[in-house]
Amino acid sequence: MNLDKNKILIGLIVVLLIIAGAWYYTNQNQSQTQTTEPVEQNIETGPETGLMAPDFTLENLSGKEVSLSDFRGQKIFLNFWASWCPPCKQEMPDIQKLYKENDDYKVLTVNVQESKDIVFDYMMSNNYSFTALLDTNGTIGSRYLVRGIPTTIIIDEDGIILSRQSGALTYERMLELLSE
Repeated sequence: MNLDKNKILIGLIVVLLIIAGAWYYTNQNQSQTQTTEPVEQNIETGPETGLMAPDFTLENLSGKEVSLSDFRGQKIFLNFWASWCPPCKQEMPDIQKLYKENDDYKVLTVNVQESKDIVFDYMMSNNYSFTALLDTNGTIGSRYLVRGIPTTIIIDEDGIILSRQSGALTYERMLELLSE
């Protein structure tokens, strides 16, 4: 009698495995057919050169929400920084110069993981007037795969990332990147 119960149990397990396998196979085929839509309808986004820059919305120092997509049609100099970072401090005067002397580009800076008060005090004490956006929890920096600061990303008029550079840049290097 024990042998019959074992045969029945093994038979039920086999049937359940067949049903589970058929369900898995069906769901895999459905998900594959859903993802094989024409790619030309969607432009791939990502933080790498040649891809559409991921859109984001952050607050500026006035509390106004600013989105990257607000500047579509303009070339963008996007810089990730923090006030405690020596290389960031080194390039800030050149970013200010770029902002003041060039109307052809939009200068956006993203402060990574500092409070609004710290960023505001830093900007005011150094007389910087370029746009500073607040990424207080580091979400946008992570989305852009910023591993070190400063990191600068050049985005074209169509929202495509043209280049990305880590480390402090000189004014001349900023202009080179923007003209490439």
